[in-house]
Amino acid sequence: MTTTLERPTTLQCACPGCHCTVHGDTAIRSDTLLFCSDACATGHPNGEPCHAGCGCECHG
Repeated sequence: MTTTLERPTTLQCACPGCHCTVHGDTAIRSDTLLFCSDACATGHPNGEPCHAGCGCECHG
C-alpha cells in the first residue's frame, strides 16, 4: 500500500503590499479572501505591521 501526502496549498496574502504566503487551511479568512494575519484581514486600522520584522510594506 502506498500513501501519498498532500502538500497544503500556499497562496499569496490578499493584503496589498504584503509579501507573505498563507496556507489555505490556516489562513485568516475574510469573505473569500485569505490573509496571513488579523492585521491584514482588518486593513491595518492602527497602522500595525502584519508580523514583527517581516519586511512587508502593507501597514498604515
